[in-house]
Amino acid sequence: MRPLIESTRSPEAPPLALEEAHVWHIETDVSDVMADRMRARLAAPERARAERIRHAGARRGFVVARASLRALLGHYLATTAELELQLSPYGKPQLAQAHAGRLHFSVAHSGNLAMLAFGYADLGVDIERIRPVSRVGQIIGRVFSASARSVLETVPADDLWPAFFAAWTQREALVKAVGGGMFATVDPLDFVWPSPGRPRHFVEPLEAGESRTWTVAHLDAPAPFAAALVVAAPIQRVLRFSLGAE
Repeated sequence: MRPLIESTRSPEAPPLALEEAHVWHIETDVSDVMADRMRARLAAPERARAERIRHAGARRGFVVARASLRALLGHYLATTAELELQLSPYGKPQLAQAHAGRLHFSVAHSGNLAMLAFGYADLGVDIERIRPVSRVGQIIGRVFSASARSVLETVPADDLWPAFFAAWTQREALVKAVGGGMFATVDPLDFVWPSPGRPRHFVEPLEAGESRTWTVAHLDAPAPFAAALVVAAPIQRVLRFSLGAE
């Protein structure tokens, strides 16, 4: 069965099934009153980190994304207790203490948009504003796999930046899924352009005749953004939800 993407606008999250991933699209341009309420929901280290962010929009985006993350984690884990988060060696937030490993999640934000992804396997989500990039040829040669390079080298000029950021968000989502660094993480995935409308499964051969199945989904995002989800499992359905600014 081919995996599906289904979208809805809802203030509530349904239960998360084993072969699903949930992606929340959140507008971070909230009112000052709402921003203050959401800041109060953060743990002390998160509030301190927010205060160190000088750009007001970026600071507000961090607060809204982290407060929304905590609310949704509480829903999926069926708890009202304050959840402890810790950073991996590469800076990826993850659950700690009693809830460690019970749920996987990923956070991304760009401009006034944030995306939060949840599932029961390692996953990563990324969103980026589509824009011209200097020295793009050097970046393509250094960052992307041979598959992505071969595609990007042949796309029409009008497709260069949408295709580049489709490849970039897929690459960044993979890096987040495995918890590595952009230049140290080996990329086993292929890259397809134009981006398929459905998630696709990619089988990675491993040693001793074994394999691992990945799910790659390029997510619809408002112009001029690109977004992607990568899951280290054969996900059958990606459910998408959105919350507006208050």
